[in-house]
Amino acid sequence: MRQLLSLILCLWLSACSLTPKETTIVIYSTNDMHAQIDNYAKVAAYLENERAQNPHMLILSGGDMFTGNPVVDQHPEKGRPIIELMNRIGYQYAAFGNHEFDYGQENLQRCMNDAHFEMLCANMEVDSSIARFEQPKPYASLEIDGIQITILALIEADESRTGELLPGAHPDRLKGIRFQSPIKSALEYRHLRKECDLFLALTHIGHDNELKLAKAMPELDVIIGGHSHTRIDSTLLINGVLVTQAQSYLNYIGKTTLTLVNKEVKDKKFELIDVNKLKKESADVKEQIQRYYDESPLHQVLAQATKPFQGKHPIGNLMTDAIRDIHNFDIALQNWGGIRINEHPKGDFTMSDVFRIDPFNNNLMVFDMTPKEIRDLLRNSYRPYSKQIDLVPSGMKYKIHTRDGKVRRITLTDMQGKPLDENRRYKVGMNNYISSSYRFKHSSPGVELPHTTPDALIEYLKQQKTITPHQAPRGVVIEE
Repeated sequence: MRQLLSLILCLWLSACSLTPKETTIVIYSTNDMHAQIDNYAKVAAYLENERAQNPHMLILSGGDMFTGNPVVDQHPEKGRPIIELMNRIGYQYAAFGNHEFDYGQENLQRCMNDAHFEMLCANMEVDSSIARFEQPKPYASLEIDGIQITILALIEADESRTGELLPGAHPDRLKGIRFQSPIKSALEYRHLRKECDLFLALTHIGHDNELKLAKAMPELDVIIGGHSHTRIDSTLLINGVLVTQAQSYLNYIGKTTLTLVNKEVKDKKFELIDVNKLKKESADVKEQIQRYYDESPLHQVLAQATKPFQGKHPIGNLMTDAIRDIHNFDIALQNWGGIRINEHPKGDFTMSDVFRIDPFNNNLMVFDMTPKEIRDLLRNSYRPYSKQIDLVPSGMKYKIHTRDGKVRRITLTDMQGKPLDENRRYKVGMNNYISSSYRFKHSSPGVELPHTTPDALIEYLKQQKTITPHQAPRGVVIEE
């Protein structure tokens, strides 16, 4: 009888060991929030409910937490509101976005210290003797219900106008940091596949590069993406790798569901949760968000817009008119990427609106330039792939004449259409991002002023009291 019981027990244990163990891991992700915090009350309520149903979950960020909401960007401790909210939500890991550097390295380090989540990057090398923040880890390893998970993080890095590989940030805020190609760097970590059951890439490299990474690195299970603000609505498998991205501005939450049987991935699914359609809000988080707004000094009305500003050209014209007028420059220039909103309604123009337009707080530079040197700057600014101008002027107009995508000649006139004097030096104002990021010949050194571009716009609006948009572009590209 004892032998029979022992045999039955052995058979039962054997049967139990053959029963497959199924585990479900759910990843919730956001990317490119750009300091938009209003929807976090809905996100908090949604994830609280999901956590009760999916105990095996991760909350990740694909980068660009900062720059886009003055309440966050102009807070006395820049960025603190979104860091505090992300802590409260329960984020665990984040990729670096290019806009994480906008507040400067010391502010970034403070935010990293305050964050309850870890920021990762595999293609960033920090020189501690120059840079003002710590070297991040390239990847993280963790365990959920016996499943070994590795998260490898990457940031975009493209060849800049100076020839270096850099993310899209002010070069002065990247001093002491060397960046490598994200895909090339990722391939150096292929060996991690052998050390984990789930291999994730948490990236801020843009959708096109995410597709390239998936093709180059089938060792990955999932790419949680960012940077290009791409909305991927459902499951997208490339070379067996699930590629995801959740648009931007906290309009969506990405939900990735991974099913493993005996630690082997058997199913991958992705869906988007439309945050704006969620009804339930966390009362505590909503109150916290309102408190940030109530404490902000940015509600001051500076001027009245007599008509709506529609498009980047009239807003860029306003910015450069302000710089030229306040500082008595002959010409002012503003880069297209530094104009962060596309429209402004008729009515109040507030301090908050200024920082929504121009959140970067770049200092002004002034150069004495000949028309020939101005042309060299414009030629450098032109990008054939876009076939559009990059620099919005005040005090002059210009035409870039191209053939087969190449610049053939550039004509410069004053605002009345009269050609600029080729023998004269013009006082040209621009932000220090342009001066440090664009290659151009200039015989006299530029002088940096203790004033920022938002300073100029604020003062200009106060003086004007009413403003009317100038809709027409002052720079054009003509294909001959």
